[in-house]
Amino acid sequence: MKKVLLFIIFLGLTGCYTPTEVYEIHHEGNRNTALVSTPTNGFGIGAGEKSVEHAIYAAFKTCIHYNKASDCTLKKINSRNVGYSEAAEWKEKYFKNNKYLTFAFYNGGYSVRTDTGQRYEEPKQAPKEQPKTKVVKKKNNDNEIVAAASGSGFFISSNGYGITNNHVIEGCRKVTLNYNGVESAVQILAQDKNNDLAIIKSNIQPQSFYKISKDDVNLLDDVIIAGFPLGKRVSAAIKTSKGSVTALAGYNDNYSNFQTDAALNQGNSGGPIINNSGSVVGVAVANYGKKEGVESFNFGIKSSTLRTFVSSNNVKYLPGAKNELSNKALGNLITKGTIYLECWLTIADIKNIIAEEENRKAIFSKYR
Repeated sequence: MKKVLLFIIFLGLTGCYTPTEVYEIHHEGNRNTALVSTPTNGFGIGAGEKSVEHAIYAAFKTCIHYNKASDCTLKKINSRNVGYSEAAEWKEKYFKNNKYLTFAFYNGGYSVRTDTGQRYEEPKQAPKEQPKTKVVKKKNNDNEIVAAASGSGFFISSNGYGITNNHVIEGCRKVTLNYNGVESAVQILAQDKNNDLAIIKSNIQPQSFYKISKDDVNLLDDVIIAGFPLGKRVSAAIKTSKGSVTALAGYNDNYSNFQTDAALNQGNSGGPIINNSGSVVGVAVANYGKKEGVESFNFGIKSSTLRTFVSSNNVKYLPGAKNELSNKALGNLITKGTIYLECWLTIADIKNIIAEEENRKAIFSKYR
């Protein structure tokens, strides 16, 4: 079939073709035809072009040659009618891109002669700079009382008596405990600064409490430490670590303490150290060596020292048993008998404590 390459211009004059009739000129193979017309029956045809884009641009070029540019509208591409939005889009493209093409005028119409291949690109707009939000730093009121440090403790009776380290509660404006998700105020009944022990009292009636072992630990005895190391930074759940007794004296030959290799961190202080019978054989008190980058030495206060302190303050406790408990029973005792403590201080107190070289409180990181 003959390839038809026709470019016909009709300018509102009577003739042998109407826009529709002219459009009926067919295209074949990969040749394309486009029709651009005006409300007054002027039109331009781009026919026989290799690409739809060239056919449209040739049709626009021809129509605008004989008519007002504003009147020329793309009506058809090949055999398809063109909608309003698509027509507007092609018209905009023509005006932006015709400078990249050259056209040949022949028999009253235009065809595309050369194409550089370039096309108009919208200039990239720099992203709008978001208005900077002014950060207003909250000024700490030095007299404001806040929960500043944490520690552990444990119940030794069903009527709310408990044990912790003296350094956990010393200097606190108030002390609170958290038990089963309930926060309660704590009374400090007695303090032993030399042995780092304290007796506390709350209105909580615990579901379980610890008995205190009648015997001190022996070398290589298995022990379990329970408490809340690192406060709630890791999680609010109680944590345990297992180990054995590695020495029967503490730091600087303190024989009221013993040494263990069970893990102990800040926040463990005041928590129970128990044997496999669930009896308290020690109170977690301190670790040394971590700041120096060596394996730390962890210490507990012996049960004999704890018994003497408790008895001297007329607080009743139950002596430990020798029968070993199952892991399930031990877990139940630890969960229901161990408490999380918080020390409340003023901002000024916190600053002073942090400045001390021998600071032993587990101060929350946000205040450091």
